[in-house]
Amino acid sequence: MRFIREQLRCGLQSVVQGFHTVDCVLRPGGDHQGSIKTGEPAESIENQPNWPDDIASMKTTAWIVCLVGPLYGIAMGSYAWVDGYRSFSAQTLQMLYSGLKLPLLIATTVILGLPSFYVLNTLFGLRADFREAVRAVVFAQAGLVTILASLTPLTMFFYLSNTSTSSYSAAILFNAFMFAVASISAQRLLASWYEPLIKKNPRHRNMMAIWIFVYAFVGIQMGYVLRPFIGDPTSATTFLRENPFQNAYMRLFYLVQEVVGAG
Repeated sequence: MRFIREQLRCGLQSVVQGFHTVDCVLRPGGDHQGSIKTGEPAESIENQPNWPDDIASMKTTAWIVCLVGPLYGIAMGSYAWVDGYRSFSAQTLQMLYSGLKLPLLIATTVILGLPSFYVLNTLFGLRADFREAVRAVVFAQAGLVTILASLTPLTMFFYLSNTSTSSYSAAILFNAFMFAVASISAQRLLASWYEPLIKKNPRHRNMMAIWIFVYAFVGIQMGYVLRPFIGDPTSATTFLRENPFQNAYMRLFYLVQEVVGAG
């Protein structure tokens, strides 16, 4: 019994720690312990966003991406079931695939962007701050998945009310819009976490802008490579589509044409 109580206590502490990390991520200026080391005088620390160093933030934040990220992915993959095209059991596999692929999408996008980010930081003379820059990026990803999870009810409501003749295309565009809302919000979080670095060296502002461009460019294409996330009701359920390496931007243009034309 003592062992069980100890495990339950550790599990509860982990849950509380996770919620604390989410709070730290979403409130860069909140009353949290720890702050980024910028090399500035001690009196300037109180004006800096607080970094949750006391809870092994990088590791915990990565776990948030892995555990919270699937929530919106599962909602995305429920389209055919919610709209009545398939039974729940027939759509379960697609929901599972989508839940797994959303954290994979975020992680892969960051990993693919980091090498060029490292090189550019070095060329700009900012390599000494690279660890803090990466930490800001990781916190922004945790914020992104948290915001996406909060948008899940809106996606489910859209699915329930989506009765247009091009409902599948509309569902794709709606989810793209949800990702855009979450991404813009996450970039605002990134800017808050980057603020101490920018105060230390204004060139960090340019690096942050470059990262946002690289992240968006890679993320859109990576999302297309990892499709389907929603799952076409007329097609068999697969983890990846055949010939995944195609141009995402041309496909997006055709989708807009299809939905507007149907309207």
